[in-house]
Amino acid sequence: MDEGMDRILSQTGHPTDTEQQQGMSGEAEDRDLLLSSPDVTLEDGMNGSLLSGDEKKDRSSSVANLDEFDLHDYKRRVKNVIVTTSTSASNRANILFKTYVIMSMVTLWTGYTIMVRYTRSTTPDGQLYASSSVVFLAEFLKLLVTMFFLFRESNFSKEQVTQVLRTEYFGKPFELAKMSVPSIAYAIQNNLDFIALSNLEAGVYQVTSQLKIVSTAIFMMFFLGRNFSIRRWVAIFLLFGGVAAVQMDKLEQSTIPVVESHSNMSEKRSENALIGLAAVLFTCATAGFAGVWFEKMLKDGSKTSFWIRNLQMYSCGLVSTMFGCVLSEPSQLWQKGFFHGYNFIVVMIVVFLSLGGIYISLVMKYMDNLHKSFASSVSIILVVVLSVMLFNDVHVGRMFILGSTTVCFAVVLYNSVNE
Repeated sequence: MDEGMDRILSQTGHPTDTEQQQGMSGEAEDRDLLLSSPDVTLEDGMNGSLLSGDEKKDRSSSVANLDEFDLHDYKRRVKNVIVTTSTSASNRANILFKTYVIMSMVTLWTGYTIMVRYTRSTTPDGQLYASSSVVFLAEFLKLLVTMFFLFRESNFSKEQVTQVLRTEYFGKPFELAKMSVPSIAYAIQNNLDFIALSNLEAGVYQVTSQLKIVSTAIFMMFFLGRNFSIRRWVAIFLLFGGVAAVQMDKLEQSTIPVVESHSNMSEKRSENALIGLAAVLFTCATAGFAGVWFEKMLKDGSKTSFWIRNLQMYSCGLVSTMFGCVLSEPSQLWQKGFFHGYNFIVVMIVVFLSLGGIYISLVMKYMDNLHKSFASSVSIILVVVLSVMLFNDVHVGRMFILGSTTVCFAVVLYNSVNE
């Protein structure tokens, strides 16, 4: 460190510690030479010595002051440069990580929606898989992924993980009970997703499901005591208008002059649309409630690890989805088997649903709702585009484009206000 500071001082023209020592020894030699000269008297030598001492004193004082000021200044500057460089590198890494999380979330949820829509609309009823089994396996996979990251967080130490589980998981049953509330709500939501996607087009489902922002705002007012600005309420009403436009576009496409022989088909189509709409509305309510409850748990001031919270929620979710399998589709599971109708696409649905849930947790932890809203908006656009390309019964009208644009704008506007 001292050698580095000497180089900095020498480059700027200031005397280094070595140069100061050399200058002081040179002054001593000059004084000795002056006193030993035959032409110089003792008085002159004493005067010269005193004069040299004054100069030396002044110079030493100046150098000391210069050292005290410049060294402190240079050390501060070097420290600032190091901190700035480190901060810039950290910011770049943070941006890259957030971009990765957002892109992964968009990809996973877009792929999940398209694959569910494809399998539910093309597979015959007798060969269709049980949606409750998919949700159960997704929760089980979430649990495995969470355990892996918990081991990683503990440096893959079996003793350390055991200690963490003993104190933070098994040692806090009340915390586990509180985390069971959002896990049960999410399990209900995932099962309702299949009903909604089976009776609605993928794009309509994605846009309509954005009503969970409205339900989230309502639950935040009741549970967290939040107050929203006028701009956010405007965004909520814009969201309602956008969803209404999407539904109007859907009705315009399905409302065709129908002769009497097609009346049963028309009634069945309308009934399916109502079932899908009711399912997605209930999904939005459960999603809003579960999200607000989970936020309340994360902000309770405890030092509980993020992965411990996920472990608590996913273990409770595993139990609730197991009951869902038994209660919702018992005959199909017992008669045809748990994995009846499974193929590669269904396995990928399980993987995408599981990882999508984990990435949503990461977005909520490391980012904010604005980033999540952008991701949802991009996912809506991708789902619509892919649905037009893959499904023959999907057509995009002007009202759908207007409604989708309005919903995306409302989502961004809602999250653009810092409160």
